[in-house]
Amino acid sequence: MSLIMNESLTITMLPANEGDCLLITYGADTNKKHILIDGGLASTYQKAIKPYLATHGIQELELLVVTHVDRDHIEGVLSLLKDDSLDIKVNNIWFNGWYHLIGTTPAPPAPVEPVTALDPDEPAPVFGAVMGEELSPLIQQKGWAWNQQFGGGAVELSAVPNNVINFGEVQLTLLSPSRKKLEEMIPVWGKECAEAGMIPGVPIIPTPMARVSLSEAEKMQINVDALAAEKTKGDHSKANGCSIAFMLEYQGKRFLLSGDAHVDLLEAELKRLGASKAKPLRVDLFKIPHHGSQNNLSKTLLELLDCKHYLISTNGNHFQHPDDAAIAKIVKFGTAESTLHFNYKTRFNRHWEKAEWQETYHYRIEFPAEGEDGYKSLSF
Repeated sequence: MSLIMNESLTITMLPANEGDCLLITYGADTNKKHILIDGGLASTYQKAIKPYLATHGIQELELLVVTHVDRDHIEGVLSLLKDDSLDIKVNNIWFNGWYHLIGTTPAPPAPVEPVTALDPDEPAPVFGAVMGEELSPLIQQKGWAWNQQFGGGAVELSAVPNNVINFGEVQLTLLSPSRKKLEEMIPVWGKECAEAGMIPGVPIIPTPMARVSLSEAEKMQINVDALAAEKTKGDHSKANGCSIAFMLEYQGKRFLLSGDAHVDLLEAELKRLGASKAKPLRVDLFKIPHHGSQNNLSKTLLELLDCKHYLISTNGNHFQHPDDAAIAKIVKFGTAESTLHFNYKTRFNRHWEKAEWQETYHYRIEFPAEGEDGYKSLSF
């Protein structure tokens, strides 16, 4: 863990297996404030979030963001809301539920139908609508300020002037989702709920497609230039398209926190902010979208940024992230002399320690310290 200095800005990746769970801490030592982005799996809450909050004396969150409804982002938040023993005050929560997709504000609270938490070793389904339906009434029952900065409506582009929201000294610039991306999720959400037979419903657990995996010896021989040159096909997941993404700014520091957002929208919004290949936007840290999926990262996106620190949150479970094509793009088209920070060291990423590649492409790799698998903190 890194030493937190006065008036620092710190990001900590918590162990979320293949998912995301990020804690932002900022402010003076005597008045630290916190933003939690996603909660990973149910096991993330029990094994990481709850003990971490207790150990660090965190009893208040300025903002809790549920970027979208995929299980490996939302399930741990469900566990947090259901834990009556947790002493936590949440001042604001951002989450887009069904009513936000269709352009209204949520209906009065409905009874909560529990969804059984899955074993973290089970295949991780795209589990969105049912878990989203469960989360919405839980938020209402807590009485938390829900999407308050957006008038209770959807967290979406163009909903607030210049897409900028301020939390005291912290400025957030929204980059995703758009109204179009939200509306594309409507039939997906409706279909899943209909097939489940109720609203809220019983989870539907599709079997993920098998992926071809290279051996570690084969990975050491991959052609980095050829992988980097592969065309980004784009992410067709409607849930990921709804992902909340934003730029966080505090005392001259900038974090780009992308959730699982689609690359086309991130590119468009960064260009709207004035970023270009000739004049890239300086950011101190970029949390790579969708755990390093090759479908959510492009040469164009990377060249819009001047960034020295790239974060990848995943242990490779189920989907074998990060994709080598995505990491190849970072080291080839990202900012030179940058560092890639992983919160797990796995057979899907450790070959990128290869000294020859680090020297050729001018990058560094950092993994968690011994015995701290899943945790990775950076302070600025």
